[in-house]
Amino acid sequence: MNSTDMALALRHLYPTARMPEDIALADDGTGPQIVGWTLPDPQPTPEELEAALPAAQARAAAQTDLTETQAMLDERYRMFNRATASGNVEDAAEIQGEVAELLAYIQEVRNAAQPA
Repeated sequence: MNSTDMALALRHLYPTARMPEDIALADDGTGPQIVGWTLPDPQPTPEELEAALPAAQARAAAQTDLTETQAMLDERYRMFNRATASGNVEDAAEIQGEVAELLAYIQEVRNAAQPA
């Protein structure tokens, strides 16, 4: 596991932890290690971090997807406002449909990210 993956897994397992105040990582060339731990919870084992990594990666990917989709949604709102202001009803209606699809997709991604 590299430093980035370890940090991702730790943020997933301990979302309120502050790095490096609560959890400090270092890599002396033999791989990343936890060198500082101030949380009341026991420090996770390498196996626990490995087990948490797929869910952490999926959550990070979903967050990236949400951020990109939100940018598309913001652009569609700007386009809708321009179309409405110019009286272009046909384009405004088409853009409104795209907005509805983007909102539905955002909700779908958020629902999928919720724990069962």
